[in-house]
Amino acid sequence: MPSLEPRRRSRARFEEEDDEQSSGSDSTKRQRRATSRTLSGEDGDEKSGRGNVRAKRIKNSPSRADRGNSTSEFQTGAIVRVLVENFVTYEHAEFNPGPNLNMVIGPNGTGKSSLVCAICLGLGYHPRHLGRASNVGEFVKHGKENAIVEIELQSPPEERANHVIRMQIRKEDNKTKWWLNGRESTHQAVKALTNDLRIQIDNLCQFLPQDRVAEFAGLTPVQLLHETLRAAAPEQMINWHNQLKELHKKHKEMKARLDACIETLKGHETRQQGSQADVDRLREREAIQKKIQDLHSARAIAEYNTLRGLVTEAKKRKQEATLRLQELEKACGPALQAVNRKQEYRQKIEAVVGDRKNALRNAEAACDRLLQAIEAQDERIKHIQNKKNAEEGSHGSKRADLAKIRRTITDLEAKLQNKPPEFVGSEWNQKIRQQERMLGEIEAEKRTLRTQFEELKNLNIGKNHDKANFEKDLEALNSQEGQKLAFLKKNNPDVAKGWEWLQEHRGEFEKEVFGPPMLTCSVTDQRYSDQIQSLLSREDFFCFTCQTRDDHKKLSAQFYKTMSISVTIRTCGSEFASFRPSLPREQAREMGLDGYAIDYLEGPEPVLAMLCSEKRLHVSGVALRDVSNEQYEQIKNTGQIASWAAGNTLYRINRRREYGDSASSTNTRRINRGSFWTNQPVDHAERLELTRRINELDEEIQEIRRQGQENKRRAKEMDEAEEPIQQQIRALKAEKNELQKAATLYATLGDKIATEKRALETTQKELVECRNRIFEYSAQEDQLILEKAKSVLHHKEQLSRIRDAHQALLEVQIRLIEADSDVKGLEEQNANIKQQLDEKKAEIDEVQAELVQLRNAASVARRKVEEAVDEGGTDRLQFLNGLVENKTPEDIDDEIGAESTKLDLIHGVDPAILRQYERRAQDILELTQKKEEMNARLESYTKKIQHVMEQWEPGVDAVIGKINDAFSYNFEQINCAGEVGIHKDEDFEQWAIEIKVKFRENETLQQLNQHRQSGGERAVSTIFYLMALQSMAQAPFRVVDEINQGMDPRNERMVHERMVEIACREHTSQYFLITPKLLTGLRYDERMRVLCIASGEHMPAAEDAKKMDFGNLVKIQKRLVASAA
Repeated sequence: MPSLEPRRRSRARFEEEDDEQSSGSDSTKRQRRATSRTLSGEDGDEKSGRGNVRAKRIKNSPSRADRGNSTSEFQTGAIVRVLVENFVTYEHAEFNPGPNLNMVIGPNGTGKSSLVCAICLGLGYHPRHLGRASNVGEFVKHGKENAIVEIELQSPPEERANHVIRMQIRKEDNKTKWWLNGRESTHQAVKALTNDLRIQIDNLCQFLPQDRVAEFAGLTPVQLLHETLRAAAPEQMINWHNQLKELHKKHKEMKARLDACIETLKGHETRQQGSQADVDRLREREAIQKKIQDLHSARAIAEYNTLRGLVTEAKKRKQEATLRLQELEKACGPALQAVNRKQEYRQKIEAVVGDRKNALRNAEAACDRLLQAIEAQDERIKHIQNKKNAEEGSHGSKRADLAKIRRTITDLEAKLQNKPPEFVGSEWNQKIRQQERMLGEIEAEKRTLRTQFEELKNLNIGKNHDKANFEKDLEALNSQEGQKLAFLKKNNPDVAKGWEWLQEHRGEFEKEVFGPPMLTCSVTDQRYSDQIQSLLSREDFFCFTCQTRDDHKKLSAQFYKTMSISVTIRTCGSEFASFRPSLPREQAREMGLDGYAIDYLEGPEPVLAMLCSEKRLHVSGVALRDVSNEQYEQIKNTGQIASWAAGNTLYRINRRREYGDSASSTNTRRINRGSFWTNQPVDHAERLELTRRINELDEEIQEIRRQGQENKRRAKEMDEAEEPIQQQIRALKAEKNELQKAATLYATLGDKIATEKRALETTQKELVECRNRIFEYSAQEDQLILEKAKSVLHHKEQLSRIRDAHQALLEVQIRLIEADSDVKGLEEQNANIKQQLDEKKAEIDEVQAELVQLRNAASVARRKVEEAVDEGGTDRLQFLNGLVENKTPEDIDDEIGAESTKLDLIHGVDPAILRQYERRAQDILELTQKKEEMNARLESYTKKIQHVMEQWEPGVDAVIGKINDAFSYNFEQINCAGEVGIHKDEDFEQWAIEIKVKFRENETLQQLNQHRQSGGERAVSTIFYLMALQSMAQAPFRVVDEINQGMDPRNERMVHERMVEIACREHTSQYFLITPKLLTGLRYDERMRVLCIASGEHMPAAEDAKKMDFGNLVKIQKRLVASAA
């Protein structure tokens, strides 16, 4: 069908196309301009490759002035062009949709839904909106590394060029790369552009791909209202709805919190009243306890005042005793003066004794220092003597070395006169290499023989192993199981290899692992063998069955990683008894089935359970005779049996639940003769083949043994020939070494003589230096001896000074003894006076000790007073002084006893009650304030809801009213009835769309759901609802994929009629309808565009794509019709 506008194609593929690709409705001038623009940039691009062409296509996107009127009918954000490369089924394709209705048709599997995928992914949305693959890398064409999706969107009128979004998908790392209008961009920038254009891929009312049709049908009325508002209402309406939901949620939460607060406040006030009496008693007890505590503090003050009086009295007694002592000393003064003068003389003598002792110690220290200096000089003299002795020893050894060097020079000069025979190393090397080549040839021959022997040995082992296997296979042909195993090895060697390994390692698994069903299972009635085998695939006969996941992992690792064999492993954890047919066998027999396939199989229950789980053999019927048409309809209508084999035909029913119970198709095929589970006789040709192979292997083994004996004989000959050659090589090497050593020694004699002469000169020089050092050490030794002699003389003088100091000390010590004797005599004469003085002093000391004790006690009492007053300050001190006024500590103790008695008379109460009472009082105050705040906020939420509601509700009613008008009109056109309303609720989260329909005259309007209407009726209602949104759509385009599947022809024709009428009106948004089939004779409008998609092996090459131009095909058809007329 020709398009209404020039079709834009890849310039690299279609540069030879002419103006015939344009629509007949376009002017000649526009055709010429479009063709000129297409060819103008391609003169130099033929060799640049497809990548450069794609880049230029983006950069040269036509401006609004260049496009003229070609895209003037497109709404802002509509899709003008879609290009895909290596995307899903497409290698390269470009789509040019129209501004109104676009019918995308083509057989299943050609890539219609791939166009939907390209639109979704190319506009920056996640694959989850398609309901297909979850990773973008899965959309890259098989065998390709990258995929390209490029979408051109209509820009606003004020912008010059359209928006071109380009996406590259890398399969390897599952990443995407983005370009926007020819510049590299980010995914966030693309999403921002699509949001600005109001594109809503994530809205099922606007974008309904094939794999999400059932999801749309499952939308709740609440979800449908949300999606409808997104699709048909201004954005402000959606924002108001969200505000209302949020405000109602906050209002509800605040109301719940306020009710809880009021309830809590009432409980607190009730408990407060019940605790009042206990609190009063507790406070009385606390008052008495506080008074007792104050009395204890006041007692410390009373005690402190008492101690202060005692301290004052002790001071007075000390002053009196001191006065009496002074009077006594004055009366006895003349008698004591003589004693005092003698004591002063003794003190002076004692001072002189100390000075002379110090002088003696200083003299002794000076003498010790001189002695240490003499000892140090002795050490230095010994050190110099040691150095001198060492140099004298070195001098002697150097003289001996000098004589030895002279003898060596004489010997070397004598050897220089005797020249050895001439040595030519190349000649000797040639002789040795000649022998070594002969030896190498023998070694190479030996290695070859060893390699041949190892090959023969390995070959012999392999042949014997093959022979044993053939003999085992020949023996196995005598049993039924052996015949099966031989058949398995012939048809699937990998499975046979795995089966052999499993038989040897059965005990290594948690539960028993079973081999292929062709070995472990059998048919109980051979008449049904072909029918049962037709229900299974080839891999079902060769698979292994595990019962646990760990066994599955272990077996997979062994087969795939270790043995590298290709086999199928399955796991079935269900019991065989759990697989029961949903339809009784008696009822199945009434419909022409003899039974179920599993009834005629026997084998291990886990294997049978696996076949039921994978192939549903417990619900697959079998029969020896084919079923009649009536029986076929009965089986189909039950919906319980999806496949059965009857006679020579296999039936399979495919149902698509999303299109209703009536959407089904049946595939049939002829049953071929089965290859497994047959009682065929033993193949004698195979037995003869095995016998022939065994005989051939015997002959080959004998030949291998003969070659091995020959190999051993040759190796022995090589060993015998090798020994003489090795002896010759050793003799040549020894003679060569002797001659080479002598020649080398003679060649180095000149250098050695020169070296020895240099050593002679060096030794002579060192000998002179050594002699000079000996003379120097002798001079140093003489100097040190002189210094030592001087130190000895000084030491002698110091000894004389020590003797004089000791004599002076003895003289003064004698005088001190005389002074002590005189003092003692005078003291004896005045003993009575001294006794009286001592008694007075003792009295003063006693009073002083008592005073110190009283002061310490007063200090302790003062600290207690300070602790009692603590932070109370002056007020607290005055209060306590008032309590102790004119009272002693004993009086305070009596008062404390009286108050304690009162306290015992009052019944005790738990102190926690008072704490709870006070805390509860604070809580009551806080809860009261909180209640007032919540009431204010609740009133604020109510006003806000009312304000937003006044704006939002009329708008919603208007939108739903328009949808209802269009929906009802659509149903009237097909002689049915429909109504769209809105369910209003106090909770704005529960506002919902209510759709009611009536398809028959004798019915009333019924709620649309999956229980009351058929699948076709629901499909008609769904498409009519989507069509009702068309004129109100906020999005620039809408996509619906295969919505007409499951409709009967009448409904499909009516729906198509209304769709064309609505979608092809002026100023409506772009619409895409994807379908694999259409009825004939449907309505056509010039504003709609039909995009036919075809693929397959009969498609022409890309270079011949112009042959698929429908415009040319229509012209050819018209010419043929005209010529026939």
